[in-house]
Amino acid sequence: LAPDGGSLRTLGMDPTIARDRTQIRRSMGYLPQELGFQRGFTVFEFVDYVAILKEMTHTRQRHDEVRRVVAAVDLSSVSGKRARALSGGMRRRVALAAALLGDPQLLVLDEPTAGLDPEQRLRFRELVSRAVAGRTVLLSTHQTEDVAALCQDVVVLHEGRVRFQGSPTQLAGLAAGRVWFAET
Repeated sequence: LAPDGGSLRTLGMDPTIARDRTQIRRSMGYLPQELGFQRGFTVFEFVDYVAILKEMTHTRQRHDEVRRVVAAVDLSSVSGKRARALSGGMRRRVALAAALLGDPQLLVLDEPTAGLDPEQRLRFRELVSRAVAGRTVLLSTHQTEDVAALCQDVVVLHEGRVRFQGSPTQLAGLAAGRVWFAET
């Protein structure tokens, strides 16, 4: 979508410039809140399909990369199973594997633990914290436990404006009524 106003740079590039936009897409991974799996795709086939969409054209290298990310999310033992037949937590891990394809510099995670029970949420957060090491991660969530477990820096946006920027501890202090920052 074209912006209504303002400006944005992602990974040092301008997404309004076509060449930069293509490079940004190649340098990022995305885990959507709503997972959409093609009917009948296995775990391997789904992640391979996403790899093709990410322009990974050399079959052997692409399949090696698919196996690498499937193993990274601990799903190698079910890579031949239909994605839709898996539990919610396993389907989230399949989507995370797809987001990790190509070792992206930027990961965008939209409500990554939505719909998971508390035990699945904890396991998924542990997996994400291992997988995101050394990457920039944009996490959109309402789960404060996810923020505390996964984030070093927090920015709270409301109606397009930054309302808070700081650590999860500072945010918790704010929520508890202890203001730790001055509004600018």
